[in-house]
Amino acid sequence: MSEHSTTAFFDVWHTYRKVVAANYMHHMEIKAHIEQRLRAQFVGRPFSFLDLGCGDAATLAPLLASMAVQRYKGVDLSESALALAAENLKALSCPVELACRDILAALAADSALYDVVYTSFALHHLSTEQKAEFFRRVAQRLEKDGLLLLTDIVREEDESLPVYLRRYCDWLRSDWSALGAEEKASACDHILNNDRPETFSVLQALAQAGELGEAVTVARYGCHRVLCFRRPAE
Repeated sequence: MSEHSTTAFFDVWHTYRKVVAANYMHHMEIKAHIEQRLRAQFVGRPFSFLDLGCGDAATLAPLLASMAVQRYKGVDLSESALALAAENLKALSCPVELACRDILAALAADSALYDVVYTSFALHHLSTEQKAEFFRRVAQRLEKDGLLLLTDIVREEDESLPVYLRRYCDWLRSDWSALGAEEKASACDHILNNDRPETFSVLQALAQAGELGEAVTVARYGCHRVLCFRRPAE
């Protein structure tokens, strides 16, 4: 989850694990949808997997360990998260590569192709221009008919960024009872200073400009969505 301008809140992984364990951001349901999509796409054949903003990989590692992953690469800015990811990913039988880099820099430097590019709650930290670059570079890294699976926060079409930020922080303060007052304050500070989610229509337009196909909404839980983009087979 950690990516551009990640604050101390998201580098303190025991705090983030509280959020995951309480399922405030619907990680468990999202994991099930990702599994369903991967199994439908790769029935009986192996696939390569690029995980951008992989964090500690604790949610995905058990799932990927049960599938025919032939190569895994994880990218994140948090050294502490990557150290945990290295342990969690030992369950995979394929080669595992971890890189401490900005996701755009990692995409620019990578020359390999992947069947799946996945990113979870990282893209909304980028500016609109950086998101456009992200989609362009992902399209260059995908195999023909490859998938971009995007889990992220999406604003309502008629919702301004300030209104969204206020709404999300109000919900966090009210409902995230597993966090203490200081943890909630730190989380809201992170959100107000770093989160820049787009509307669905903007993400769709950016992806299409970057030569990815139309977005398919795999799942939606409030403002938390799973979107699937496919690189067209030429």
